[in-house]
Amino acid sequence: MTHAARAVWDRGDYGPLADLLAPGATVLADTAAPTRADRVLDLAAGHGAVAEIVARRGTPVTAVDVSPVMVAAGRARTADLPVTWLEADLAAVPLDDDAADVALSNFGLIFTVEAAPALAEVRRLLRPGGTLAYTAWDPEGVVGRMGAVMAEFMPAPPDGAPKRFHGSVWTTGEALRDAGFTDVTVTGRTLPWRFDSPADLTTFFRHHSPAHMASEVAAGERAADMFAAIGRVFAPDGGAVDVEASYVVVTARA
Repeated sequence: MTHAARAVWDRGDYGPLADLLAPGATVLADTAAPTRADRVLDLAAGHGAVAEIVARRGTPVTAVDVSPVMVAAGRARTADLPVTWLEADLAAVPLDDDAADVALSNFGLIFTVEAAPALAEVRRLLRPGGTLAYTAWDPEGVVGRMGAVMAEFMPAPPDGAPKRFHGSVWTTGEALRDAGFTDVTVTGRTLPWRFDSPADLTTFFRHHSPAHMASEVAAGERAADMFAAIGRVFAPDGGAVDVEASYVVVTARA
């Protein structure tokens, strides 16, 4: 699974998409509010937006991502900060039990292929009473609807990609409770997405979103139709894209 996941997440120039999602990292850091004494994990860290914010506030962070391309970019981004990077599958992180007090993930944990083993691993890594906080797309919001549209054009998810990109398994709390978490809270938020046209939006995805790149390959000759359908989700009238992409901040206690 690790090799297949790397093949997905090593694609494209992720930096602009990381910037688009960065406000969620600030929300996570503010929500969890780790102290300087806390041991913090940034899971599916990407370019390390969460790690950077927490580390700049004085708390060391261990950032974990499956993609060597992401890890290299994250190391460069946080070179002057107390951030340690690990290249690892989230279902098998090479750290001891109870290694962390706080685990954070900004639109990353939700892309694991299977929720249960990933959450079991996070539960193992957190000390009893430790905090998990992550962001996830609202299945009923514009990004969630986009995920449903994409699924219609793919005979099966590409290797290493989740079975549904933005499934409700991450927003209901049931999977967390099954994995041994308590005190689950779900808070709605939005991110502003602005593009001059649907074509500009889909071009952005095709260059900067590894998930969309993998889906384009899986869709094959239907890829153009898929991206046209994505454009209609965001701008049904074909005009400028001006949406509030709804997501949730989920917190739970180990």
